[in-house]
Amino acid sequence: MTPGTLSGRMIAMFERVRHRVFRETREHNEGPETGARADRLLLLGLVLAALVLRIVHLVTVAGSPYLVHLSLDPLAYDEWGRRIASGDWLGSSVFYQDPLYPYFLGIVYALFGHSTLTALAIQILLGALVPALTFSAARAWLGRPAAFLAGALAALYAPAIYYDALLLKTWMEAFLLAAALAALSRALVPGSDRGFALCGFLLGLGCLARANLLLLLPALAVWILVDPSAVRAPKLRKALALLAGAAIVLGAVALRNRVAGGEWVLTTSQAGQNFYLGNNPLNRSGEYEPLPFVGASPKHEEKDFAREAERRLGRDLGPSEISRYWFSEAFAWIRAHPVDWLRLLTRKFRLFWGAYEVPDNLDYYATMESAPLLRLPLPGFGLVAPLGLVGAFLLIRRGGWPRALLIVLAVYSASVILFYVFARYRIALLPVLFPLAGFCLVDLARRVRAGGALVPALGLLLALAVVNLPLRAPADSWSYRFASALHLPARAASTATAHFNLGVTYAQEAQSAADPGPLLGLAESELREALRQETRYAKVYVELGKVLARTGREREAIVLYRDALRVEPGLWKVQHSLGILHRRVGEAGEAERSFRRAMELEPRQADSPQALGELLLEEGRRDEAEELLRRARSLRGM
Repeated sequence: MTPGTLSGRMIAMFERVRHRVFRETREHNEGPETGARADRLLLLGLVLAALVLRIVHLVTVAGSPYLVHLSLDPLAYDEWGRRIASGDWLGSSVFYQDPLYPYFLGIVYALFGHSTLTALAIQILLGALVPALTFSAARAWLGRPAAFLAGALAALYAPAIYYDALLLKTWMEAFLLAAALAALSRALVPGSDRGFALCGFLLGLGCLARANLLLLLPALAVWILVDPSAVRAPKLRKALALLAGAAIVLGAVALRNRVAGGEWVLTTSQAGQNFYLGNNPLNRSGEYEPLPFVGASPKHEEKDFAREAERRLGRDLGPSEISRYWFSEAFAWIRAHPVDWLRLLTRKFRLFWGAYEVPDNLDYYATMESAPLLRLPLPGFGLVAPLGLVGAFLLIRRGGWPRALLIVLAVYSASVILFYVFARYRIALLPVLFPLAGFCLVDLARRVRAGGALVPALGLLLALAVVNLPLRAPADSWSYRFASALHLPARAASTATAHFNLGVTYAQEAQSAADPGPLLGLAESELREALRQETRYAKVYVELGKVLARTGREREAIVLYRDALRVEPGLWKVQHSLGILHRRVGEAGEAERSFRRAMELEPRQADSPQALGELLLEEGRRDEAEELLRRARSLRGM
């Protein structure tokens, strides 16, 4: 049975269950027992549909190189989880990255051994509960039809299926926020202090998976205190219960950071660095743009940011000081260039509320090439976001839990837009968008029957156009071809980043392989594909040049390094590597020029004067060589 057939049968089964329940249990005449039975049936259907789709997807992509060959964030999480499983539960410094997911992996590895497949299986089980949590949360406030449609969107949402099967924390963010919203929905009805404490506890856990969820805690606490529709008195006790639940989690992490790293840090110490990444003179797109002094790997990012801050200030800095420094640098740029910052903010707003799945370490569209289930016409952000935004407008006067959804929608989306945008950062917002989208569909149907749907229908068409146009998708996708056929504004998207990351991963694995040839061949193929799609980035030329140099094709590598310098002339490491290659092929004059240029670009590095000194010794230019070698020793502090 193909994935398409299986998912089609699941959707058909879903429809039969929905019609049966809605036929047998109308809201106006059903009894409590019948209603509860109908809700249980719907919950079961939602969980089964979500689980089957996720299992099918995981089975079809289990051999994907993006899962087999871990790199960047997935590799960093895996290594961290393995360290925890081996006994390093406390660590030795303040958390730099959100810690909850590595600890989840550490527990899984400690119990079941180092098995990423086991971790992914547990993830999809928990991810399949999000539709049920969404239904449960929305049922009391929006009615069964809207709650069911919200749960159905959660079960069928293609990007959620994709992220649930990746070694990333993304699924955890959606799961914990869905659970927190379900707890809040229950707590608001009787005004239970325990329910608010549970909501706060779950949000506190969520903050350890996505730190900007911290902003939801004061926002919801203020809402409880000032909104008459939230809860009845005593409001202060309920707001304190929410914050106390979060404090149980965050207080324990702050104490751990104090013991392990010597500083009181509530969650992580990377807020300033992330804010600078999204607000600096080199970021023109609103996406992640690499900085010249920061390596792309999470292994290097923390140290590179610290090294650069300490170099600029001329002294050693602690984790909190480093974060504050980068905040100050970002705000300094914003104050100096307010118009440029507002333009950048507008781009980030469009990215966040656009249908395109902005790639990070992994690319949704690259995975789609080998994932048949993702190629089905399942709902994505281009449908759910417009429905959710119109639903938010329709519910703007509604109090209670729906108003809490609007607060979370506004605060969380703003927290991402103020930094920088990846598609996976939007996943945490889906437990809010699904109920709003479900309500929109039900309310539109009601208005159509009543003959008054013109204004919201026009609003939905406008939202669909704003979110989906101009269309951005791979040129070979059905959506891009469809848009082109209709002469709609469209922009071809690239999957170069995914091919680049995979090529670099193959090259790294070849370093420890008994026979590196096949892996280097795969690396060359992926990097050439990345270069075919994207020629703007020097790093693609550099990494392909490294692979060719390792296979003895130095002259081809020299050409690629020169291309890299044509794109980005200030790369001293590339100049230095070019000198090494020229020396290797016997071009001493070219090697000398490259080494001297590298020294001009970065006078504080010792490698180029060392290499040039050795080259001049070979040519008999002893005095010049000795001066350069002394300089190299001095730079190394010898």
